[in-house]
Amino acid sequence: MKKKLEGILNKTVESCMGMGKLKAIPLPEYAIEVPENANHGHFATNLPMVMASSQRRAPREIAGIILEHMKDPGGMIEKKELAGPGFINFTIARREWLNALHSIVRLKEDYGRSTMGQGQKILVEFVSANPTGPLHLGHGRGAALGDTLCRILSFTGHEVVREFYINDAGQQVRLLGESIYSRWRQMSEKDYPFPEGGYHGDYVLELAREIARETDLGSLPPEEAVARCAGLGKQKMQDEIERDLADFRVPFDVWSSESDLYASGLVERTLAQMRAKGEVYEKDGAVWIKTSSFGDDKDRVVRKQDGQYTYFASDISYHLEKWKRGFSKAINIWGADHHGYVLRVKAALSADGLDGAWLSVLLLQLVKLWKGGQEIKMSKRAGQYVTLRELMDEVGVDAVRFVFLTKHHDSPLDFDIDLVKRHDSDNPVYYVQYAHARICSIFRKAAEEGYALPEEPLAVLDRLVLEEEMALIRIMAQFPSLLEDMARKSEPHRLTYYLTDLASMFHKYFNLGTKEPAKRIVGADRSLSEARLFLAEAVRTVVQNGLSLLGISAPERM
Repeated sequence: MKKKLEGILNKTVESCMGMGKLKAIPLPEYAIEVPENANHGHFATNLPMVMASSQRRAPREIAGIILEHMKDPGGMIEKKELAGPGFINFTIARREWLNALHSIVRLKEDYGRSTMGQGQKILVEFVSANPTGPLHLGHGRGAALGDTLCRILSFTGHEVVREFYINDAGQQVRLLGESIYSRWRQMSEKDYPFPEGGYHGDYVLELAREIARETDLGSLPPEEAVARCAGLGKQKMQDEIERDLADFRVPFDVWSSESDLYASGLVERTLAQMRAKGEVYEKDGAVWIKTSSFGDDKDRVVRKQDGQYTYFASDISYHLEKWKRGFSKAINIWGADHHGYVLRVKAALSADGLDGAWLSVLLLQLVKLWKGGQEIKMSKRAGQYVTLRELMDEVGVDAVRFVFLTKHHDSPLDFDIDLVKRHDSDNPVYYVQYAHARICSIFRKAAEEGYALPEEPLAVLDRLVLEEEMALIRIMAQFPSLLEDMARKSEPHRLTYYLTDLASMFHKYFNLGTKEPAKRIVGADRSLSEARLFLAEAVRTVVQNGLSLLGISAPERM
């Protein structure tokens, strides 16, 4: 509906410009929104206000011209009026809403799908955990965010590639090997030293036991044994990460390895190319990149005095390699502790001639876990943190995914275990899933009474006259434009808000019938019952499509 109204406004303004009523200049971006006050109509636009400066006319004068020359041959607009300093309010004809309802059921699982992103190839890199320990809650939040964003981008016509960057080179993998080796030695030598900064947690001891069963560590020199522990430990942790993500319903198309970047010589070639462009120089025995010339607060080291490359060197190579694969845009999901790293990476890309806007970075804030009114800070297995696997086992994948998306990614998140185990309206995921299950139950009851969806829907939909029924239709009609807006702004969390609102409206509508029999969905009036079943089927469709995009099940019984 919003798209149709936008088309009418664009054609109207174009016509006014052609007639000389308005200056012929590019149309600025404007908003079409649903007013908070229902008395202001179904939609409102600020178009005259954003045109005022370029037209050099008062917004109300521009609004008057637009209203006078409105191009609405199909009669979609029932009422239009000037409001406030230059807004235009619109009331949409009732038949348009009923046609929209019909489209929802007709399109079924394709309702909300669009071609908005056609021709755009987007790479989304997320999770990218070091293979040195289990996934924690931050990784899980990033996984839920990245996966849902990818689903929405695909649903709106983008070509999406999901990538996991394995940070498997450098000191952290060596330290994992030392930690595993130390735990193995401590099985027979209690006082064997543990490396400073080593990895704690029961999983390190588990790795030591597994590797010792597969490899005779005692027959190897210590250095070789540590290297063996590092290699095998890294692979076992990576395998576990992949299993956890699969169980969390998060697939990846590409698993990219940092160690492969070095092995292929890509890091060296990248720096050589940047050196040839004059963006790399030597100072104090180290190699630097001129990021300060492109917005960074200082130049950065890419190779240290001892000849070792920094993480920044491989990150530059990795992002330039992404660009060479032909993506229109790259999206990274990082922890909030990488805040200072964003400008640095973008500056390095700019140094190589790339537009910094090509890379978009979403920063994730921390997750706090609560149970019994107390914050849980320790894991039985990982030691320093609660693992994603532990949380999935405790409350289920559906609850974890939904709650992880109940806040904007840049806001801290409190996860209340007790809340998501409750079977009531305070539990957001239960509340939404129950709307779907309730509708399934309604259809089972309807079938028992010999009712089904109408063969000619438009012949009975006029029976839907309750304001609650029209409100449900209007909120469902927002679904396609909402998905496109979420795709543009990388804000998939808004889908949980939307589904919660829709579920709330449906539950209230259903409850009308418990007080007034005439308002029951399935009643004595056949045509009215068929119309209301059709409305319920539309709600079921939108809820199911929304839950599918969130990677969450839509149960038929609860």
